[in-house]
Amino acid sequence: MTPKERVLGCLQGTKIDRLPSAPLVLNHCSRVAGVPVSRFNSDAEVMGKAQVAAWKRYGYDIPLMFTTTASVAEAMGTRLFFPEDDAPWVEQPVAEDPANLAKVKVADPWKDGRLPVYLNAAKHVVAEIGEQVFVGCIFAAPFTTASHLRGTEAFIRETYKNPGLVNELLDLSKASALALIDAMADIGVVPVIVDPVASSSLIGPRQFEKFAMPRINDIVARAHARGMPICLHICGISRPIIELMADTGADILSIDRIDMAEVKSLVGHRACLLGNVQPAETMLKGTPASVTAEVKAIIESAGDSPRGLIVSTGCETPFNAPPENIEAVMTATRLYGQR
Repeated sequence: MTPKERVLGCLQGTKIDRLPSAPLVLNHCSRVAGVPVSRFNSDAEVMGKAQVAAWKRYGYDIPLMFTTTASVAEAMGTRLFFPEDDAPWVEQPVAEDPANLAKVKVADPWKDGRLPVYLNAAKHVVAEIGEQVFVGCIFAAPFTTASHLRGTEAFIRETYKNPGLVNELLDLSKASALALIDAMADIGVVPVIVDPVASSSLIGPRQFEKFAMPRINDIVARAHARGMPICLHICGISRPIIELMADTGADILSIDRIDMAEVKSLVGHRACLLGNVQPAETMLKGTPASVTAEVKAIIESAGDSPRGLIVSTGCETPFNAPPENIEAVMTATRLYGQR
């Protein structure tokens, strides 16, 4: 069974040989290719070849394109800082001064920032291995993008003090996200939207439902209109909003710090679940034995989830995680995930 057949069977509820596994191997691809992260995230050919090399190295079921959650904000005008061998981060939000709001532009995915790098790398991966796998592309949902346009602390405060500005930034961010969804559909990749700033670690359920969720709903609807499934990932604490996440209509919910048995009971009948080996404690600091034990426990808790389970990590696999720990995720899934 090919990875594409396995994932499709999981989503459709048909017979599969084993549970799919897709640990979030993202910037770690630079380690497989032997290049610094700065080169990986700025050169489409390097990124595409690194993604293919990592997929061949580990054999997971879904390769996932990613550089940073600020890529869309960068394309809209925010300036990032690029370390030589680390993921970039926000250095100067474009609307840190609200007087600069007019400088915020809706991104053209094929022209602005490093989005063309991202999309052209995805095209390379689809051309190389797309007959065998679904290729996923990760990008930030509007709430997180808007926070990178304004500055996260100020943006969260303004959900109370200046909701008009918040909604204006959110609508600009949504327009960029919809353009990116269309670009992804055109090249045949599956969208994965991530919204870490909308986590219950940072905002409450009422703010999530008022500000973040309506824009996610629109993005999910656009993906479905283009004939694509879509995955929603919110890292950190998401138990207070897990049912709202399912209400968005996302086909796959990527889970971080929640007990998988509880997630299965709450929303397993509404979406496929993806997760949730601990990225730092287990993937970075652990051993193959501890990875194996955690994968086994996840499968025992949610392997029979009604809409399916994809074994993964709770968030990005640290790019310096030992390769043997990533291998252990796959080995354990093949052992304990037989159907």
